[in-house]
Amino acid sequence: MKQHIIITLFLILGISAFAETRLPSRISEVTVYRSGAKLTNIASVRLTAGSNQIVFEKLPVDMNPNSVQVRIEGKADLLSAFFRRATIELNQPNGSAIKALQDSIETVNDRILRLVAENEVLSKEESSLQENQKRVGAGEKSTLTVNDWKEMTQYYRDRLAEIKNRQLDISILRRKEDRLMTAMNVRFSKLNRRETQTSGEIVLQIESATAQTLNISCIYFITRAYWTPAYDLRAEAVDKPLRMVYKAVVSQQSGFDWQGIKLKLSSARPLSDNNRPILTPQSIDYYVARYQPNLDDGLAAGRANSYNLSQVQTESRRDMAKPSAGLGDVGEVTDEEIKEQPEESTSGEEFEITAPQTIVSGTEPQTVRYKEEQMEAIYQYHAVPKLDPGVFLLAKIPNYGRYGLLSGTAQIFFKDTYVGQSEIDTKTVSDTLLLSLGRDEDISIKRVKPTDLAYTPKFLNNYKRELVAYDIVVKNNKKVPINIEVLDQIPVSKQAEITVELEEKSGAQYTADFGKLLWRLEIPAFGSKTLRFKYWLKYPKDKTVAKP
Repeated sequence: MKQHIIITLFLILGISAFAETRLPSRISEVTVYRSGAKLTNIASVRLTAGSNQIVFEKLPVDMNPNSVQVRIEGKADLLSAFFRRATIELNQPNGSAIKALQDSIETVNDRILRLVAENEVLSKEESSLQENQKRVGAGEKSTLTVNDWKEMTQYYRDRLAEIKNRQLDISILRRKEDRLMTAMNVRFSKLNRRETQTSGEIVLQIESATAQTLNISCIYFITRAYWTPAYDLRAEAVDKPLRMVYKAVVSQQSGFDWQGIKLKLSSARPLSDNNRPILTPQSIDYYVARYQPNLDDGLAAGRANSYNLSQVQTESRRDMAKPSAGLGDVGEVTDEEIKEQPEESTSGEEFEITAPQTIVSGTEPQTVRYKEEQMEAIYQYHAVPKLDPGVFLLAKIPNYGRYGLLSGTAQIFFKDTYVGQSEIDTKTVSDTLLLSLGRDEDISIKRVKPTDLAYTPKFLNNYKRELVAYDIVVKNNKKVPINIEVLDQIPVSKQAEITVELEEKSGAQYTADFGKLLWRLEIPAFGSKTLRFKYWLKYPKDKTVAKP
């Protein structure tokens, strides 16, 4: 008997010692990374002397258990901490509302039953009247007079009409009651439905020497959150600095709304694994080459005579934001500058949003403004008339790394007018960032065949020789002079039998390897400039050459 008592006491003490104290914690601070987020939940708890089991409940289920950190403000020892999944009820059925709705459903059901019963009685009366009407006046010994017959017939007619009208009223009432019953049943289902959600919990085992109240913080990392950079790029005039507004597009799918939190944005890449790196032996062996077919080889011939900017300037596109209007790249790149594209710089910069933020889970991404900079810029007009009959205004930002830019989309405004979007690409080998500010309609440019040149192709031995020429006309309709870069090209031969010889370039800077022609011009207010370039094309007369 004593043995059973001791066992029972042990079980009771064990259950008491590990009774859970569940905390309705709140999210106080969130640091959102480019991928993932670090959340801080805080709660105040009353500890008893001895061992306490504390549960931080209703946490995101996608948290990384290895990332959990616990901070205790006070004198207590944390013995253990672990993560577990739990099912929580999102709503509790309202008993009083359900009881009232059940009473209403019974009342409506009683009215429906009365209507059904009345309709059955009327149907039976209708059948009886129709049978009696058949027997009235039947047989050889009928003593009904004509007047009696008329009165009897009129009675049947009137009564049957009353029955039909009442049955129609019953059908209308029944339809309304059925609709009301359906609506109440739907409402009852909603009130009586128990909605659940899987959530995470952090269970803490804390040892306290005395009974006391402590503040506890749980810090953990979740994966289903991110932020991407976005910008508003505003230029007032070509003689004023650029104004760059930094914005963050924030999204989170944790299942819980972040209400009134302290929000931070970080460009760092957090490591959830706290284990030290271990270097293992690396072996070396002979390399066996394996042929990998290049899918672009079959397309190379078709692109040989097309205007492809990578052929003209190779990697210089990395130094410029991608424009939305098909703008060609600018600038020159030497062989020494052509390097493998680096990764985007991530120095772990952190931005703190001063105002409390609310980020709702599962909705459209929300935009948060966090910084503004004035940027010194060099403005330059640029045109590639072969590709686009427009003149674009560029802003060159030297030493742009000091502004902490990240790759993202920029909304561009020039003189308070929205002109489009550009992609800011900071994965560049240059220290100068080029941004397109859109087209300038006050400057026109066109590329045409000269009308004063008439040349007939000549045949020399087995070769055909042709002259190709173009005029580029630039007109400045502004009240001030402009500086403009104009870019064009002549083809580059890929065959020894095809030769291209530049004859006239109107002062252009010529890069033979790419066939690039670059003019840097100053055009006065309301002035114009005509550029001409021409070249000789020589190829076998029995061959056909794709004309550029």
